[in-house]
Amino acid sequence: MGNPGYWTLMHSDGDDLTITCNDGFHQPEDGPEEYVIWEVGDVGSQNIFYLHGALHVFDAGTEIQKYTWCNTGIALVDQIRDALANNRYPIYVAEGSSDSKMQRIQHSAFLSRGLRSFSQINGSLFIYGHSLAPNDEHILKLIERGKTKTVYVSIYGDPKTRENQRIITRAEAFPISRDKSGRRNTLDVRFFDAASAKAWG
Repeated sequence: MGNPGYWTLMHSDGDDLTITCNDGFHQPEDGPEEYVIWEVGDVGSQNIFYLHGALHVFDAGTEIQKYTWCNTGIALVDQIRDALANNRYPIYVAEGSSDSKMQRIQHSAFLSRGLRSFSQINGSLFIYGHSLAPNDEHILKLIERGKTKTVYVSIYGDPKTRENQRIITRAEAFPISRDKSGRRNTLDVRFFDAASAKAWG
C-alpha cells in the first residue's frame, strides 16, 4: 500500500509539529551507521508501520536495517539499486494473493508487528488511494474484526465507475461482516473525495 501520510510526516520538519513520528528505527548502539535499525524489543512507542514492508528496509540477518538519505547523502533509489546489485533484497510484499502475502508477513517479526498493531486501531482509520482489492483481504479482514469505530475511504473521480462501485461495495461490507461476527463494537463507513484531501499540496 502506498503511504502518502508517511511521506508527509518525513517531510514535516517544522517546530510546530505536534505529532511524534516513530517508525521504530534508531541508530545502532555501537555508533552511527549509514542505516538505522529496528529491533523487536525496542518498539514500544512505534506509531508508523510498513504493513507490506518498504523498498528501503532490509533484513540483514541479525537486524532490520532502514536505508536513509540523511545518514549518507545518497538518494534512496541509488542505495536500493546498489543493494539489489549485491543480492540484498528489501522486506517488501508487493505481489501475490492475500494468502501468499499473509504467509510472508507471518514469517517476518517486522511485518507481523505492524499487522498486529494495525489490528488494534480503535479510533478512526483513513484509507487513501487504496483499491480494497482481493489480494489485500488479510488487511481488510483485520478492519472487519478489529476495534476501529469509523473508516473513511477515499474515492477518486466518479463514484459511479465500475472500479469505484467495487470499492464502495467492499467497504460497505465491513460493518456487515463485523455485525455477523458478533462483535459488540459497531463500525461506521464513510466516503470522501480523494481530491479533497490534497495529499500532495
